[in-house]
Amino acid sequence: MLNRRIYISIAIILLSVASFFTGYFTMQRYINKQVKKDNVTAKTTVQLPSMVINENTEIIKKDRYIKAGGFVVEEKIKPNEELIGLNKELAEDYFRRKGYNVDYFTSERVEVSKDIDNAWPPNVFIALESEGKVFIYKTDEYGNLQLKETTQINVSDLPQQEQEDLKRGIIRRTYEELEEFINEDLDS
Repeated sequence: MLNRRIYISIAIILLSVASFFTGYFTMQRYINKQVKKDNVTAKTTVQLPSMVINENTEIIKKDRYIKAGGFVVEEKIKPNEELIGLNKELAEDYFRRKGYNVDYFTSERVEVSKDIDNAWPPNVFIALESEGKVFIYKTDEYGNLQLKETTQINVSDLPQQEQEDLKRGIIRRTYEELEEFINEDLDS
C-alpha cells in the first residue's frame, strides 16, 4: 500500500512537472511569434515615409503657355506654412484653388501644372511676323510684349513651316538664343 502511494505520488509529481514544462514552452513559442509579428509591423510603419509635404519637399510649378505653342516656364519653390503637413488630397484642393493640377506627389517632390491661354510667358524673347517682316519682342514680368528690334527679313521669302511658326511666335529664353536662331535658320 505504501509502495502504491509512493508510485502514485511520483506519477502525479512527474505529470505535474511535464504539464508545467509543456505549458511553459508552448506559451514561450506563442509569445515569440507575437513579438516577431509586432516587430515586423513596427518596422514597416517606420520604413514607409508619410506622404505629406514637409519643409524639405521640392515643389515644381509648371506654367504651360498655350498661345506660345505650349512653352513651359518651370519654377522650383519651397513649401510655405500653408502647405507643410498637407497630404495628397489636401494639396490637390489647395493647388486647384490656385488653378493648378497636381501631376506627381511624394513627400520628396510635388509637381503641379497649369495651362495658360491668351498670354505670353514672362521674361522671354519672341520673334513674330508683322507687316510681312520679322519683329523681335521682349516680354516683361507680366507677359506684355515690348518691341525690341525690327529685322529686314521678309516672311514671304521663308519656307511655309517657318512662316507658320512666326505667325504663332518663336520663343527663346535669351536674346542671344533668338538672335542665333534668326541668323542660322531665317537669314540664310
